Amino acid sequence: MAKSIIARRKGDEYQARVFWLKLLRMRTGDYIQSVTLESDQVSFVDDVVVSYREPIKDQITGEREVIHEFIQCKYHMTKGGAFTHINLIDPDFIKCKDSMLKRLYDAYVCLSDEIGKNTFRLCIFSDWHWDHRDVLSDHLHEGMIRPTFYERGERSERGKVRSQLAAHLEISQEELRLFLNTVRFTLGKSLADLISDMDPLLKLAGLHPIDPTRTNVVYDDLAWKLFSQGKNSFDEETFDQMVREEKLIFDSFTEHSEISIQSFSQFARRPHDLQAAHLDLLQFFNERFLKDNSDWNKEIPAQIREFMLNKNMISIPQPVHIFFDCHLSIAFFAGYLISPKHRVQIIPTQKSKSDYTLWEPNTTNSDSELWKFQKSEEIDDELVLGISVTHSVKPHMQLYLESEGLTHLPQILVSPITGTDPKAVSGGDHAWQLGYQLASRLSEMVPITCQKINLFFAGPVALGYILGQTLRHITPIIQLYEHDYEGLHYEHRYYPSLRIPS
Repeated sequence: MAKSIIARRKGDEYQARVFWLKLLRMRTGDYIQSVTLESDQVSFVDDVVVSYREPIKDQITGEREVIHEFIQCKYHMTKGGAFTHINLIDPDFIKCKDSMLKRLYDAYVCLSDEIGKNTFRLCIFSDWHWDHRDVLSDHLHEGMIRPTFYERGERSERGKVRSQLAAHLEISQEELRLFLNTVRFTLGKSLADLISDMDPLLKLAGLHPIDPTRTNVVYDDLAWKLFSQGKNSFDEETFDQMVREEKLIFDSFTEHSEISIQSFSQFARRPHDLQAAHLDLLQFFNERFLKDNSDWNKEIPAQIREFMLNKNMISIPQPVHIFFDCHLSIAFFAGYLISPKHRVQIIPTQKSKSDYTLWEPNTTNSDSELWKFQKSEEIDDELVLGISVTHSVKPHMQLYLESEGLTHLPQILVSPITGTDPKAVSGGDHAWQLGYQLASRLSEMVPITCQKINLFFAGPVALGYILGQTLRHITPIIQLYEHDYEGLHYEHRYYPSLRIPS
């Protein structure tokens, strides 16, 4: 009896933490519409239900129709078990009349009729792993059963497993494929793992961190206390109201202020209600692209200038932490606008997944060379500057220059001496040293006759802000460029954005 009570309690804690993970992603992102604990919309996959504001892209298949996630949590006290294809069709695996696979399929059929096929995902969240000896384990990628499972004939090992699963559900193998394409497995997540996942999100959300010196996790009990009060479904507004009523906001902002600039939607961002000021430029964009390209040199710079140079900026608590949910060009221009004569101390923040770090300004110069330079020819009145930090700008930059007839312009290509890599910038000190040293070297290389730099940059957004500050005096005019990552709008990937001065 005691063991069953403990197991049930642990299962409740597990479900509560998955619920909180999704709620925190709603508070710190722009895509989730609502999160529900113990939904009555469908049977079995009802532990946590997530609804999105608009169809999102499935990161595995690339499809954009996903509007709902239906999650079933399975926590096990014992650590010796594992998922296998046999367990999927064994009712004893979930101690139920029907097997896990059958219950998932029944939910699939029900939801397909009610909300439409391919609009949802069915997710199993568990602390157990998949048995590496099982046939299906070779065909799992990021929790999805890969297309390779449906290759080869009926006599192959995978063919026999397909036949077994289809026969169990009394459906065709084609229907089995369509059904399994909606199923995702998030496995190997222990209770401690969920706490680790929550910690950076709580920090980003501005909520009280979990106290590692205490046995009790307040968020576990609160989820079920709210459920007993009929508060089991939250949208962004009702969740923000609840965390304030429950005094979950972590008041650590009295000695600094926060501001942010946003030009596209984010899966992870600082909540706006924690900020002294927020510049919302979403109205000008359709996803990452301007609705009217002329706004790059009209409305966009005007609003950034008004925001960054607002006289109220000096009256809020200093220093001011700035969060960038925006294009690199916008971060660069924001940095360009702030000079030492402004009586405001701004510290750029750099996000990494769900966490962020402060890249505090410093004036320390590095004794070693931080950049390697490649110069093509003598510079006269105009220059192409390619700054490759996280990845190389050269291939797509050259395509753009060829398409615009600009290959005759002299070029300076620079990259960190340690190489081009997503982790090329180690932190704030390194970033500011990179900025100062690049400005110093360019001042030596670029003659006073040069009036314009065409700047192509690939790197962290906070470094973009820093370069905006340090490179402001290299030439009178700086033309910035943005990158079309997927090539959906611009054939040659790069396209002109802000021109400074605008």
